[in-house]
Amino acid sequence: MEKLSVWFCGLYTTPCLTGLLYGYDTVSISGAIDFLQDKYALSPALQGLVISSIMIGGVIGAGFSGFLSDKYGRRRSTGRRAKSSTRPRLLRLLAN
Repeated sequence: MEKLSVWFCGLYTTPCLTGLLYGYDTVSISGAIDFLQDKYALSPALQGLVISSIMIGGVIGAGFSGFLSDKYGRRRSTGRRAKSSTRPRLLRLLAN
């Protein structure tokens, strides 16, 4: 059996962690909606907008990432996106 390279392991581990943390972020903001509703008296429509803001950001980010991939190359931009999204989420996860 061939040895797995660090790049190969990171290539498959990072998206798994990012997906896990993406779900964690979604649940975290859903849990905070009661506090936000009490503090800002949000209507049901605004509550939905606040919760779906993570998803909206994901859609915008996906569109923007295509531009970056074309400009800098797929491998380089994927690595940078993985690092920039995983590090803060891991810190936030460890803070709780």
